[in-house]
Amino acid sequence: MYTLICTIILVSLSSGNLTAQQPQSAEEDLFSQYPVTPTFSGKPAKPLLTSPGERLFRTRIRQGAEQGAVFADHYAVAIWGCGAGCLSFAIIDAITGKVYIFPASVSQVREIGERLTYHRDSRAMHIIGSLNEEHSGDRWYVWDGEKLNLISEKPARLVDDLP
Repeated sequence: MYTLICTIILVSLSSGNLTAQQPQSAEEDLFSQYPVTPTFSGKPAKPLLTSPGERLFRTRIRQGAEQGAVFADHYAVAIWGCGAGCLSFAIIDAITGKVYIFPASVSQVREIGERLTYHRDSRAMHIIGSLNEEHSGDRWYVWDGEKLNLISEKPARLVDDLP
């Protein structure tokens, strides 16, 4: 069973498609409260790799940027694994190429729900898991064009809590 879960996680990470899951309830849907109208349709800019961290993950960042805008109108998202059940990600401006690496890894061990959920027509991002392997939580962030700002945090639902 553990091998199957790890395989599913690796397949999900390699495909970069971690956006398909719907929020658990209407109360948790903050995507609609931070709408943007997608208008960007150009070719994505090449990422500007200016920091050592950006250069370290250059291949995944470039691959994410090539996928085009998937978040908040004109931003690409690059995701890479950092261990079993762990991911790191960057947001790339498809217009300017500026790269913004999220300052923590996101890991899941017993949390229920998609670790990272976002939409092209919203500035909101939903993250479920532990940040840097500490403080499990269900968090909502809003993108301001330079960073994700935490707007909501509550304890994550855990597998142990299921009936």
